[in-house]
Amino acid sequence: MPEKYPFSDFISSVLEEEPRLPYYSYANQQAKSPGQRRFFESDFSNFYNQYLGQLGTQLMGGQDPTLKFTDYLGQTPFTERFSSLPPQLRGENPSRYNPFTRWLT
Repeated sequence: MPEKYPFSDFISSVLEEEPRLPYYSYANQQAKSPGQRRFFESDFSNFYNQYLGQLGTQLMGGQDPTLKFTDYLGQTPFTERFSSLPPQLRGENPSRYNPFTRWLT
């Protein structure tokens, strides 16, 4: 039987009561750049709404809503989600790297 850590029940209940705690923990682990960090800091509500949608899907399917937010975050591909965004939403400005062209006439 695995050893239980002191306050593990309390910590588990806090994580379920305040979903921002595990979200920001996962986001900090996954963010590799300042742009990713900004994206994850501002996108909590979208992640949480999609999690609630998963719970609704379980309910509508006749199942008990057993999915925990921490489990949902563990299944979420953070990097792929960020990479699929257009450059402007990733905080990149492609025109900054391309010199302006002047046509001499």
